[in-house]
Amino acid sequence: MNIGRATLIIVAGVMTASCSEKPGVDRNQNAKAEEAKPSQDFAAGNENRTKKSEVERSSTSETDSVEAERENERQPPADEIGEDCVAFLRSTKTGSGNGANADCPQCPVDTEAKEVLKFDKIRVDRVVCSGSSCEVNVTIHATFNPSTRESIVGGLTAWISPEQKAKYSRGETPSGEQTYKVKVTYRLDRKGWRAVEFDRP
Repeated sequence: MNIGRATLIIVAGVMTASCSEKPGVDRNQNAKAEEAKPSQDFAAGNENRTKKSEVERSSTSETDSVEAERENERQPPADEIGEDCVAFLRSTKTGSGNGANADCPQCPVDTEAKEVLKFDKIRVDRVVCSGSSCEVNVTIHATFNPSTRESIVGGLTAWISPEQKAKYSRGETPSGEQTYKVKVTYRLDRKGWRAVEFDRP
């Protein structure tokens, strides 16, 4: 009887122990699952922060683009500067001399003004703006067209040396590329930027 009771007690104890261990294992598994959750949340937070950073970068690039456009509006466009300087150069023309050809006195006199210079290229050296006005320093590169034995007037006349003017009026064409430093003053009105003065720097 004592042995049988002891056996029953041992079996009951083993069963009780095994039953009590299972909830403990479950609790450990649940605890591990709970620990894993924050890392998933952290990953989701990282993804959200990455998306937010991409949006911020996109907004920043758009802002930079808008700022660049505003900066361009604050000064004359480069192509407009080029067009104005070419027009100024082309306004350097032959004057209303007699235009007679010494080699052919009987030939008709050509009284139409001719362009003295041929445009080669232009370089914008400096742009300084203040409010609705800008000063633009440029270097114009050009060569002389063949002389028509007439005087030079308009445009870049003040930039051409007296020696070259005299040579041109005698029928000699100055050779080589010429460079002219010019300061262009711009004013901003309702129609945009307008060149109002061409002067020496």
